Amino acid sequence: MTHTWVDANDCERRLFRDMLGSFMTGVTVVSTRSEDRTVRAFTANSFTSVSLDPPLVLVCLAKTSGSYETFVAAENFSISVLGDWQRQMSNAFASRDPSMKAEALARLAGADVPFVDESLATMICRRDRVIDAGDHIILLGAVNRFQSKNGQPLGYFRGGYVGFGLAVRELEQLGAPLFVGGLLERDGKVLLCRRQGSDRWELPGAALSAGEQHTGVLRSLFARFGIPAEASLLYSLFQEVGERRTTMMFSVESNGEAEPESANGIEARLFGVQERPWELIDGEMKQGMLQRFFREREAGCFGIYYDTADGGRVVALDGKPRPWAEWPPDLSAKPATAR
Repeated sequence: MTHTWVDANDCERRLFRDMLGSFMTGVTVVSTRSEDRTVRAFTANSFTSVSLDPPLVLVCLAKTSGSYETFVAAENFSISVLGDWQRQMSNAFASRDPSMKAEALARLAGADVPFVDESLATMICRRDRVIDAGDHIILLGAVNRFQSKNGQPLGYFRGGYVGFGLAVRELEQLGAPLFVGGLLERDGKVLLCRRQGSDRWELPGAALSAGEQHTGVLRSLFARFGIPAEASLLYSLFQEVGERRTTMMFSVESNGEAEPESANGIEARLFGVQERPWELIDGEMKQGMLQRFFREREAGCFGIYYDTADGGRVVALDGKPRPWAEWPPDLSAKPATAR
């Protein structure tokens, strides 16, 4: 495939900006108070850690911003890393609507240095220096104190938000016990396991007990097969017909090269698409999900599926949730139940 190089110094700025959007980032809100105690804040995904010793971070601000003068003069500011439940706050501080921004400003916490309460992480910074950088400035901050909590981050990619997991409130609404599984791919093959005496294979998985985290459960599960693995993105969320439990399937990444080992009477083996592994497992939703995985891998476009009453939704990294029937690649020749 031939790629066309573009001169970065002689192209439309929007084209360069779109290219930069290919780098997926988190989302932050940067806040401070002016000398007259007015609260200022803006949304930024141009945040970077700089140094551990001393603890330094940076964030960029456009010189055209209405908050430019305030932040250049501010001695202290906060950086709040937003969770996936705080999309509204991100939109508010990125908006030009004064009423929307004023409402969000009123919700900030912190008597001295304002910050977004209940964020994934918050850093209170002292201005170390302000660096001129073209049409932006770089605010280099020395972190004085910070706090963090568990949760999923709010991501940003090519002009849109992306999610990395299911919000807790949505899981609570499902009102069902959870089962977590892992989809491990290696060289175009996926890992299945089979219990002794059974003629049916399964995707590796286990029930999630109260207080357990899926990352630890899946790590231990794959370790039994001699595979050092970590759960990555949520790949599919569904309930099989007739089951109370909700299944959460995660894509699993492994840096190891070792072949899977059988353990405790459970056989483990990798299957390629030519072996039609979806026909070897039970569960209509799981079968369809496995078919989707191989088609997406071939097409080079992946999404996150979650079950809904009207046939399901797929979240693409570069778009909003769309009806299952509209999800590429073309599924017209495939079973409509594929998930």
